[in-house]
Amino acid sequence: MRRDFLKFVAAVVAAVPLIAAGPAVSSDAPTAMVVLDGSGSMWARLPPDNRAKIDIVREKLGNLLAMPNSTRLGLVSFGHRRRGDCNDVELIAGPDSPRQAVLDPIAKLNPRGPGPLTSALTVAMTAIGQSRPAQIVFIGDGADNCRQDTCAIAAGFAKTSPGVAVQVIGIGIPAHERPRMACIAEATGGHYYDIVDSNGLTAAIDEATRLAILTPGAPIAGGTNPGDGKPMAPPPPEGASLRASAALADGGALLTIPVRWSIYKGGEKTQLAQSEGQDITAKLAAGSYEVVAELGSLTARQDLTIADGDKQSIIVPFNAAHLIARVTSSKGGTPSPNAVLTVSIGDKPVAIASNGALDLYVQPDTYTLTAVDGAARASQSIQLAAGDAKPLDISLGTGRLDLSAAAADGASIPDVLFAVSADDPESPDGRREVARSRSPNASFTLPEGTYYVSARSKSGDVRKRIAVGAGQTVSETLELALTPLKVSALVAGAPAKADQNIFYRVDRIDGDHTGIARAMGPDLSLDLSPGRYRITASLVVSHISATKEVVIEPRKPASAIVDIAAGEVKFAPPAGEALPAGDVYWEVADESGMPTWRATGTEATALLAPGRYTVRFDARGKHGQASFEVRAGESQKIEIGPG
Repeated sequence: MRRDFLKFVAAVVAAVPLIAAGPAVSSDAPTAMVVLDGSGSMWARLPPDNRAKIDIVREKLGNLLAMPNSTRLGLVSFGHRRRGDCNDVELIAGPDSPRQAVLDPIAKLNPRGPGPLTSALTVAMTAIGQSRPAQIVFIGDGADNCRQDTCAIAAGFAKTSPGVAVQVIGIGIPAHERPRMACIAEATGGHYYDIVDSNGLTAAIDEATRLAILTPGAPIAGGTNPGDGKPMAPPPPEGASLRASAALADGGALLTIPVRWSIYKGGEKTQLAQSEGQDITAKLAAGSYEVVAELGSLTARQDLTIADGDKQSIIVPFNAAHLIARVTSSKGGTPSPNAVLTVSIGDKPVAIASNGALDLYVQPDTYTLTAVDGAARASQSIQLAAGDAKPLDISLGTGRLDLSAAAADGASIPDVLFAVSADDPESPDGRREVARSRSPNASFTLPEGTYYVSARSKSGDVRKRIAVGAGQTVSETLELALTPLKVSALVAGAPAKADQNIFYRVDRIDGDHTGIARAMGPDLSLDLSPGRYRITASLVVSHISATKEVVIEPRKPASAIVDIAAGEVKFAPPAGEALPAGDVYWEVADESGMPTWRATGTEATALLAPGRYTVRFDARGKHGQASFEVRAGESQKIEIGPG
């Protein structure tokens, strides 16, 4: 930035003799340069008449400069030709130009760009050269915003080009920027006008123009401050002045970001001055002081002693490091806005950012940066020394997978569950689910690799193998072609009844073997994707079940009947014989002696799978048993009394 700035100034200086050619002027005539702010903010309006700043300046300045005088006059402006260009500084007219060459451009100036004030002052000072007496009038509404140290440059002018006072008219300058404007006038012996309204602006232009152009060297009449119209105070005693700037480390470049400043009397807690900005300037009595600079969690202190009449400029080093980190999906890619970036020392977090980027000033140490985005995670360590300014990119090697689902006719399916799985040898089925979403338009951030994606809606699902590359966005619409299936059951040759508590289970048996649905009732209705399925129907009470395999074809509704082979057996005492009043307990066991059915009551009915059984009963001390055989579809009655 510094090298480009010097090249730019050198080019302008080389052009000065050509531009400055004009009518002969007396060699002892005073010289003045007007530096006029052409940045876009000059279109803002000022109270009380609500006129644009630039309009007030053009009118007042044009009228004054048209008045007869012998001063050699030139014009510099900045920000008036291009937006966003910190090199937009122009020597419009050199000091020997005809007066109209200054007046016409002022009348046509159209503010639009940034504010390279420092470069503009350098160009004006170069145009003046060794001409004396000479002054500069600057009119603008903001400090330099092109990363130049205006105060340092002004202090340099005072040493290399003494005798050139800069009259500074600051229009509506924020409090934290005023020191960076006032230091220009202070260093060169000029005046600083702090303007808040249009009345003060016209008065300040009038006074500064008379000081520098119309009647240079004459005393100021009136005794009031044009900025606020109040009587001017008598000049303060000589005293001393201090300007403090901050640097990352000893010998490093000056910081160009706002710093919180405080000045204390040496050994005391009373705060004498405070501000926020790149630097702080203060008028001080001779003595010892402590300057404190704060930047985030960092604090730097410096003690100094200043004598009467001194103009000290110090640099306060933070002895810190600057860490700029961002998370990207691929090397050299754009930042990942949803990544979470954590900076830690050991296990202690120092900072967390949820937008994938951090800009920190930190103490020298070894830091661990951990980035997480979706299913991706990466960590990296970095050692920072005082003065380090290290940008760091953490590449997660991720891509984005965007999923949606649609029916066979192309209609979107809003009620859908997406699941994403990856190979995992340690998982029971060799795959591990890494992400899922119920959003109809799901988006997943995934490490580079191959994934198994499923979309399920109702009882149907579709699966696909998809590869995702680093930095890629893969979009897939999965087609869920669902086909209706109606399932019913026969129990002992008759349609199932609601009170028989039939339990259905549907499993897919091609591709991935997965459970599709479970339900209870006499029948079942499903919408399934094409494929092969196994349907199991069970009598919960009797532990009887049957299975049936079905093939679902696209757009062909299907039905299936599961035949649960069973026989119905009714247990009762012999005709004419009554069992004792009270509880009667029945138990049926298969050929191996394993109980398969139990019930209570004087009479009971069981559904049993085909085979041989033994029934026993107990009723208040009375016992009985009988053996019997069950055939599929048969109904029988077994009478059994006490043996």
